[in-house]
Amino acid sequence: MDYYSKIAEGYNELHKREQLDKIKTIFKNVYISNEETTLDVGCGTALYAYLFRNYKGIDPSKGMLEQSNSDVRLGKAEEIPFEDSTFDNVISISAIHNFNDYKKGVEEMERVSKKKVVITLLKKAKKFEEIKEHLKDYREVDHPIDAIFIKNVK
Repeated sequence: MDYYSKIAEGYNELHKREQLDKIKTIFKNVYISNEETTLDVGCGTALYAYLFRNYKGIDPSKGMLEQSNSDVRLGKAEEIPFEDSTFDNVISISAIHNFNDYKKGVEEMERVSKKKVVITLLKKAKKFEEIKEHLKDYREVDHPIDAIFIKNVK
């Protein structure tokens, strides 16, 4: 059993405030209309899905997805199971440091996005500087826990 499946049942209680604060910071810096579609890569329990009208999420942890009542499916960032330019926006909140291949994950997120990609990266992540360097063509917004990277893709 993977780590996230083990903590899935209590994840929202532990991380809800922190995750919602990150989403609030994103909404202050990125306009996402109710008509736009959003894919959340590494969505976990999809605890903030209710903030988006047209939301889908993917996550590799079955246990985390079982805690969600949203439109989510099993999937990995490196192999996003959607066609090119399917979503207006693609977000990934504090997940990129867990990707097996973050470069491929970013490539896939850009592939399925029509407009914007927003990635938050945990500042305490071991690969923070390496991943930040890879995202150098993204606009960076500071947040106390994560760095937030925003890119218009098309």
